[in-house]
Amino acid sequence: MNDEKTPRFNRRLLFRGAAAGAAVPMLSAAPGAATTPRRPGSRTGKASGAEFRWLGTTGWRIDFDGRTVLSDPYLTRFKTGLFEGSFNARTELETDEALVGEHIGRPELVLVSHSHWDHFNDVPFIARSTEARIVGTETTYHLLRAFGIDANRMIVVKGGEVLDFGGYVVEVVSSRHSRNKAQSYFAPGTLNAPPAARPETISDLPEGDTLAFQVTVGDGPSAFLMGASDFSARDAEGLRPDVAMVAVPNSVSTHRYVPRLLKTLGYPGTVVPVHWDVFENPLKDGPQEDPTMDLAGFRDQVRAAAPGTRILLPDYLTPYRF
Repeated sequence: MNDEKTPRFNRRLLFRGAAAGAAVPMLSAAPGAATTPRRPGSRTGKASGAEFRWLGTTGWRIDFDGRTVLSDPYLTRFKTGLFEGSFNARTELETDEALVGEHIGRPELVLVSHSHWDHFNDVPFIARSTEARIVGTETTYHLLRAFGIDANRMIVVKGGEVLDFGGYVVEVVSSRHSRNKAQSYFAPGTLNAPPAARPETISDLPEGDTLAFQVTVGDGPSAFLMGASDFSARDAEGLRPDVAMVAVPNSVSTHRYVPRLLKTLGYPGTVVPVHWDVFENPLKDGPQEDPTMDLAGFRDQVRAAAPGTRILLPDYLTPYRF
């Protein structure tokens, strides 16, 4: 879980404790981590009551003080052929309502980084079955309207907003989608009005621009949540999160992605790699590494760029405190 230059944690024991129902012990700042003054609202040294559970891909469930916030909650997971080399863009959307309901708790807020199916698919059901409000782009707004979700339930953002929800703050960051080997990206497009018909296939869900979010719960921690493996340094500059959930890239098209990102974020005390898993396998099977990703190489880059930063390789649905 961590490199040899930082304190070692037994990942198996951490997961065993979580499986027994206990939250993972809080991870304090790593020796040698950046000491740049924190932004107002970030961690002050008090133990945090916030628990973070990885839902796979870039999805998170954050629980604190009896409240729940979700980010990119894609739990259903269905086959599109993406990982078998036979991708079918006309794959029909589906939601396993029982599975989603089992794992989301009673969310009051859902953050959506962008509108591709592996981030957005289960959001319409969550919006219909809970009282959660949805934060996302104009494209996300129009898609949800096509699913019959009340406009008053949605908060449209562009990046730069700092939203106070009484007990926690969400900073919205204009971000960028992952790049492939040709410096392009999958299924671009935005919506300026609801589609003519309710979306039925994954091709009906365009990216619609990409956001990142920094969530700060009370006195801490502050967590930077990415939805894809690219970013805007100018928009993320100065955030200074305690922990960064960083999407692993599948190409080197973004120049010096890891060192630039960590420098921009002020060298977070903990980095959690995300979006490296085969997100079409059931959650119950545990995370399996996407063969197109170089997860080991990503971790090496983090170690080289930020030797005082811990690396936590997460497991599905396991509670962590930072």
